[in-house]
Amino acid sequence: MLTAEQSKQYREQGYVVLEDVFGAEEMDRIRGIIDAYDQEGEEALKRGSKGFNNIPNQINFTCNLTRRDKELESFIGDRRFVDLTTGVLGPDIRLYWDQSVYKRPEAKRDFPWHQDNGYVPTDPVEYMTCWLALDDATVENGCIWIQPGSHHRGYIEHVRTDTGWQCYFGEDPGMPVPLRKGSMAVFSSLLLHRSTPNQSDGTRKAYVIQYSVDGARNPVTGAVFDNGPLIAKDGRALLA
Repeated sequence: MLTAEQSKQYREQGYVVLEDVFGAEEMDRIRGIIDAYDQEGEEALKRGSKGFNNIPNQINFTCNLTRRDKELESFIGDRRFVDLTTGVLGPDIRLYWDQSVYKRPEAKRDFPWHQDNGYVPTDPVEYMTCWLALDDATVENGCIWIQPGSHHRGYIEHVRTDTGWQCYFGEDPGMPVPLRKGSMAVFSSLLLHRSTPNQSDGTRKAYVIQYSVDGARNPVTGAVFDNGPLIAKDGRALLA
């Protein structure tokens, strides 16, 4: 999946953008599946269900989708993901985490600067995040912003805020990463990133898929992560 130039950028800058990885018809199918789970979660929030970062009518995180849907489980084991992850992380790859993130027009606050590692410690410390645009992600509707090269700082301590964990409070605005539908921002779990308010009339829809080496664990508890299936063994796709 990555050219030599893209691999160099990933190592040096902590991210790469892959354009048009998935076609419109494929994205419509995947988005349709996820829409139903998001709507179910949104209705639960309106009935009083709680979530750390979930806010009714604003932003909804729907986690562990592959545990609930066989088609999504097959999708995250697609050969394109296998080639990408094994080329960067190694031959044995497991899904670390997956969630949809739907940011609605009422979401008027930034989702703060953080590293994905700020939510749960991991060993090895670095894994890969694939931020997939289910529809066009624009500056207007709240695409992600990044600080290129910030992964070289290593893990940074995070502070809990009312909008999520945060590890950077400085003035650097970062750079936006708008994405066409079916394109992905692929970045290190140590890269500083945030997202901005949705100023549009529609919902910004993303599917966040994260991969780690098989056997990654929580260094605090010692527990090996088992949030999703093994997708590659010795570089071979297991679910495709």
